[in-house]
Amino acid sequence: MPADFWTVTVGMLTAGAIVAAVAVPVSLVAWAMAGRRRGLCAKVAPWRVPWGGFELIAAFVVLISLPALFAPADASEQRKLEAGVLTLPVQLGLLVLAWRVLYPRWKPFTASRSYAGLLAFAVLAWLILTSVVFLFHAAVLQAFAAFDVTPETHPLTKFDGQPFAEQLCFLLQACVAAPFVEELLFRGLLLPWAIGARERTPGGFGASEPLAPVFLRPWLVMGMAVFFAAGTGKPGPMIFAGALGLGLAVVWVTLRHGKRHWRGVYASAALFATFHSSVWPSPIPLFVLGVGLGWLAMRTRGVFVPVIVHGLFNAVSAVFVLRGAG
Repeated sequence: MPADFWTVTVGMLTAGAIVAAVAVPVSLVAWAMAGRRRGLCAKVAPWRVPWGGFELIAAFVVLISLPALFAPADASEQRKLEAGVLTLPVQLGLLVLAWRVLYPRWKPFTASRSYAGLLAFAVLAWLILTSVVFLFHAAVLQAFAAFDVTPETHPLTKFDGQPFAEQLCFLLQACVAAPFVEELLFRGLLLPWAIGARERTPGGFGASEPLAPVFLRPWLVMGMAVFFAAGTGKPGPMIFAGALGLGLAVVWVTLRHGKRHWRGVYASAALFATFHSSVWPSPIPLFVLGVGLGWLAMRTRGVFVPVIVHGLFNAVSAVFVLRGAG
């Protein structure tokens, strides 16, 4: 293996150790404070939501387009980061307003009251899931190197050596803004809808007129994943999206237990991965991350744990970049 592979590996392990040095002691304190240690993972059951498909699309369009109002496509990466951080309060405010006015029964974070226990569980899940995703990513990079394919460089890797204010903005965007918004969208709104359960008492606008029948919803989400991949104009993401579509077909015909939930988890993870298709081959390991985050949301009945895991996952890469290893 080339020397730069081991350099990057050591750098990522060091970054992971730095994040773990903060997260693990906090999780141990949280576990000691948790008054209720049982029932952190709920039984797999229908996850009922009151919104329909048109409401879901409106939420994605509005929340994703907000940062673009402050930073157009040709803006610098720093400007885009600042826009992401500055629009986070607006995005969360719109979600809270819709939550309280239209869907007061929705519990986006958790149905459990043991937040301390869930925090400890989230750190444990982060340790396991991050290890799996990074090992898978390393295998993907080695496969690319074997075929003499150069991975694309993420523009955010240039933030080491920048002024403190810019680095702070980078950390806030990577570890706070992105995890909150993406988890609320993909695991808070999309995943329950893709699973297909409906509330017995409809609420909101259009909830009684779903965009697609229950059994077609994962395929509709998969179609959006293909659309995002095709929008890049790159062959890699498009081929990967097609492969994910075939994978959904395999999941569709082979699973017998919990098939509705796993179809939703798979499809939402595919859309989450292709949503990040601008830097190839990032979508490949991010699909694995999306599956893990979807499982955590499904088993904890909320996005509290996925937000923590996602934030810590991004923190490892952020520390890696800011230490100059990027």
